[in-house]
Amino acid sequence: MTTEEQQFMKALVERGILTLEQLKVKGSAFETIAREKGVARALTAVFNLSEDVIANTLAAVFSFARMSIANEIETAPEQILTEEEMAQYRVLPVFLIGLELTMAFIDPPVKQTMMRLQKLTGHRVLPVFTTFSDFDAASKKYRGAIDSIQAIKSSLPLEKYDIKVRKGPGQGLEGADDPTIAELTNEVLLRAAKAGASDIHVEPMEDELMIRFRVDGMLHREISFPLSYHQGMVSVLKSKSGMDMFEHSIAQDGRFTLKFAQRVFDVRVSSLPLLNGEKIVMRLLGKSSMMIDLDSLGFTKNNLRLFRSLLNLPNGIILVTGPTGSGKTTTLYSALNEIKDISINVTTVEDPVEYKLPLINQVQVMAERGLTFASVLRAVLRQDPDIILVGEIRDAETGLIATEAALTGHRVVSTLHTNDAIGAISRMVNLGIASFWVSASVIGVISQRLVRRICARCKEEYMPDKAVLAGFGLAGLPSDITLFRGRGCSFCSGTGYKGRMAIHEVFIITEEMRDVIYGEVTTTKLRQLAIDNKFRDMHFDGLQKAIAGITTIDEVQRVTRRLT
Repeated sequence: MTTEEQQFMKALVERGILTLEQLKVKGSAFETIAREKGVARALTAVFNLSEDVIANTLAAVFSFARMSIANEIETAPEQILTEEEMAQYRVLPVFLIGLELTMAFIDPPVKQTMMRLQKLTGHRVLPVFTTFSDFDAASKKYRGAIDSIQAIKSSLPLEKYDIKVRKGPGQGLEGADDPTIAELTNEVLLRAAKAGASDIHVEPMEDELMIRFRVDGMLHREISFPLSYHQGMVSVLKSKSGMDMFEHSIAQDGRFTLKFAQRVFDVRVSSLPLLNGEKIVMRLLGKSSMMIDLDSLGFTKNNLRLFRSLLNLPNGIILVTGPTGSGKTTTLYSALNEIKDISINVTTVEDPVEYKLPLINQVQVMAERGLTFASVLRAVLRQDPDIILVGEIRDAETGLIATEAALTGHRVVSTLHTNDAIGAISRMVNLGIASFWVSASVIGVISQRLVRRICARCKEEYMPDKAVLAGFGLAGLPSDITLFRGRGCSFCSGTGYKGRMAIHEVFIITEEMRDVIYGEVTTTKLRQLAIDNKFRDMHFDGLQKAIAGITTIDEVQRVTRRLT
């Protein structure tokens, strides 16, 4: 038995739960079952101990919490451990908050197991204890929700129709045993869901129909069909998403719901006429993935403190900026989820409404019916709101109404497309919003990007080249410092990365900055004032996370694009 298991068994005797005589008589049978099924199950099987007594004693002896996890497991983080690893170590992931991973145990937390779990997951493991009945119920629910898609077997060998594999132009679907275009399309959707793709690109090239998936922010070719499949696949996708199948000369938008096993996706579809035909891009939004705690979004302690201080102010505009797909909506929804309360009226104006949130009034913009951001925002102001989320400030009219709302005692949160936080101020002015409105209403800006995490399975240390460190502005680091990278393995499909996290910068508007904005907005002046107030940009945030071994400096450079 391990040291921790011996400590636990000793505590059971000291507390009068077991006797030395019982251990002497049945010790051999206990150890046999414990090796196979674990200490907790062996104690119940051999000594008929209550599950609750075992879990409560574990919590008392090792000073970690006891909790029931079956009702919490639906929001547990995905892709943390494989099914085999969860079975081997008899653990389940429950919460991921920042770099701290809460995991449920039913047996004593053996030191070697803890170290192994921390290496596998890349997180600091915080144990909680539960009964094995609760653990089994949670495990069944967790694997049902997370692994249900992976359990679906592909019904079609897509590679058979891949012209890159066949090394020929390929023909249409003519054989009696060939699948229909609709069946091929459904198989592509299934493979995208199983791969964890955020986007699917259906692209007509000169001599092929290329299908690409975006996984962890990077596009890769999945398959190349014969070009003759193009029109049929476009028609199938247009039909699914409620678009006009006979209109090929204009861009269209649509959406449909996709369900595989227990997972439901909202699929947003966009068509665009190209020289070779219409291109279709689909974004897959998992309906269960949005309710995330602010602590889980990768904010450093200081940036999270600054963000929360902005959310707690009684009025003003908070902007979240970044390119498409950088997680702005997730950040906004998580912020609203934290501050929503039965005592306040929260209303959102979105295009589209991506996820339904409890206790929040959500309005879908429909410009073709006269429901524009500006018109809906005016109506919302007559609905006695406390907090307003504006999906995006796209024009001067929307921006002006948002600033007026902020100046009349409302908290407004919105997104804006800018390269960084400080540039959001000049962007507001360039939209046509008077600088005195911007100066008086904007209280802070958060800018973010997503970087790929190093795969915990193949993570390795290496000694960086000094010239490379100098190029990244890290010449001051110790000469013997080690950084981290992923070798590439089957778990991460050879990329060295698995999953993503955000890097941030939080820009707080001070009174001195308001004077600069009110007079003549100069980004250079604002940046210098921000630096004087200890502002740190997202490049700095990313390098901190690279030094900590969460991502790589190459990945930070790719995303932030700072010149070396």
